[in-house]
Amino acid sequence: MTDVQTKIGDDLAYLKTLAEEGRAAPVLAGPYMALGGGLFGTTSLAAYAIQAGFLPLPASAVGGIWLASGLVFALGLPFLNRRTHTRPGAASSVNETIGVVWTQAGIAIGVLFVALMAAGFRTSDWGVFNVFPSIILALYGLCWTTAAHIGRTGWLRRIGVGGFIAAIALATVAGGPLLWLAYAIALFALALAPGLLLMRQEGRP
Repeated sequence: MTDVQTKIGDDLAYLKTLAEEGRAAPVLAGPYMALGGGLFGTTSLAAYAIQAGFLPLPASAVGGIWLASGLVFALGLPFLNRRTHTRPGAASSVNETIGVVWTQAGIAIGVLFVALMAAGFRTSDWGVFNVFPSIILALYGLCWTTAAHIGRTGWLRRIGVGGFIAAIALATVAGGPLLWLAYAIALFALALAPGLLLMRQEGRP
């Protein structure tokens, strides 16, 4: 066997090892989903309490607490990124692809928020935000089902389907305080809970 053949054989073996490690890598999106689900779910509960009259705050405070939550989430991202980069499998194609999917979904949510703000100012009808939770949950459904396919994690597919179902269900309670209570429950069930479970599975072989 020549040196060239040996080199080619070594390279192929290395690529095979990388592929096998990528397939076996745990999905590392858990901390992001746990933070987002817990933070925004709690914020949605606060919005429900304000609109239902359980908290003695003006309705205008709702927008402020959502903006504050978004800022807290953004400030937490660098810490989560540093944590994720130290975990086994962080550089795998599985996690890089899933990371791109969730990042683009986050950008889409931000763009939609700005678009709805513009529509609200233009029409003086802030009821346009009644559809925002359904849009977000539909995007969650898309991202979870994609993550399930890429990471070969069957139970995530069920979470994704749950996101699609919840998106429709929330539309049936739009226009009142119950929307935000239902949204909080959906975030706890479809983001916080699976995020915590993924974090538990990170260290498993």
